[in-house]
Amino acid sequence: MRLYLIWMLGSLSLLAILVFVSGAEQTRRRRQDQFDRGQPDSEQPQPISPYILYGPHGYRTFPHARCQEVPTVDVSLDEIEGDWFLIEYVNSHDGKPTGAHTPYLCPEARITIDPETTDKRMNVSQMSYEWPALFLDTVEWVQHHNKTGVFFHEENIFSLWTMKVMELDSRNHMIIFLCIDYTIWPGWNHRGVYVLSRHTKLQEKIKRKLSDKAHRRMRMTFDRRVNTTSCDPDEWLPNARLRWHPHKKINKDLYRAPIHPYMSRKHRRNLKGLD
Repeated sequence: MRLYLIWMLGSLSLLAILVFVSGAEQTRRRRQDQFDRGQPDSEQPQPISPYILYGPHGYRTFPHARCQEVPTVDVSLDEIEGDWFLIEYVNSHDGKPTGAHTPYLCPEARITIDPETTDKRMNVSQMSYEWPALFLDTVEWVQHHNKTGVFFHEENIFSLWTMKVMELDSRNHMIIFLCIDYTIWPGWNHRGVYVLSRHTKLQEKIKRKLSDKAHRRMRMTFDRRVNTTSCDPDEWLPNARLRWHPHKKINKDLYRAPIHPYMSRKHRRNLKGLD
């Protein structure tokens, strides 16, 4: 009986403490609400913009989602206009950065650049063979406002592509460094160095621009050459279906989810704040 009374007294004490704490918390909240209502709107605590909180080029941007610094050259859009052929590439996965991740085939080797000098942007077209479909991908790139050898492309609101021209001989070859930053998925970023030629074969030997150590650091372990002479891309072109990046012909009436204002490209993308 004595133990029972001791247990009862202990339970009542604990219950009294819980009631006191709960009452104190309710009183604190009530006083805080009264204080907030008396404050001017300018003094109210304001929510932090995701644009400031998560960085300039993506919602929930991770620190690693930023293109590395590499040597670049000045580029005039008129110089790179026309057809190029992808000769070889070293990248962080075995294949193309989008679609089916398979090595580039002969029809996919030809790249056509169509610049819009007044807007400082260009469309880059290239076939993509994703069996059984064949696409003609047209990718829009925007030139950096200061660094003429740097271009940006927004694949979607969570993916920023950066292309840096490392070496250019407008009559012979071009070397580009490509970054693809998936800003919400850690570890899904892509890095690659691509060697392009005005001809189906290089006219002279090209030295690598990055060291083996840099390749390993960016996990660029796949070194591939592209067969550019076993086909005629013009024979494949009539069967290719046009595919824009970003998609310019999407029907906005098909949207079913509300679009948050911070998902707007105009608000979230600040290309002037990027490298």
